Amino acid sequence: MWITEDEVETDFGEKLIYGVVHKSPFALVIPWDGKRFTLVGQYRYAIGKFSWEFPQGHFEHNSIKETAKIELLEETGISAKSIKIIGNYFLGPGHHSQECKVFLAEGLAEGKRNLQEGEKGMKITTVTRDELRKMIEKGKMEDGPTLAALSIFDNYLFQLKRR
Repeated sequence: MWITEDEVETDFGEKLIYGVVHKSPFALVIPWDGKRFTLVGQYRYAIGKFSWEFPQGHFEHNSIKETAKIELLEETGISAKSIKIIGNYFLGPGHHSQECKVFLAEGLAEGKRNLQEGEKGMKITTVTRDELRKMIEKGKMEDGPTLAALSIFDNYLFQLKRR
């Protein structure tokens, strides 16, 4: 990660300072068995509380797809017969260059987790779409990347139904 402050002149002749956090892309995986999502939960220092999320991790392998597969296996113990990208978005384009690649994992098989040092104590749960929506309504699901990915997932399903 690196941070820059750039003086930029707009099309209207204004000079502005833009502070930008630069980070490499990250992969977020939606484990879906057709009825239930798998979520992971952990304490997040930056917000000072526990957070339920879809598995996710920074690009640190040969490809972003490989990162998605490895993060899914490490955090949940799940491997997938099919893992495909269904969308992407920028985390905070006004101040952040980081892009999220959203993957859908299907054909799930349970295995053994391999938690990394900062993930000790990570919890796992499965929820239906209705249960996840209730978590959101009650403020028990507040992770921005997970909420954005859920929107991409809903759009993906909508597009499948239109075909």
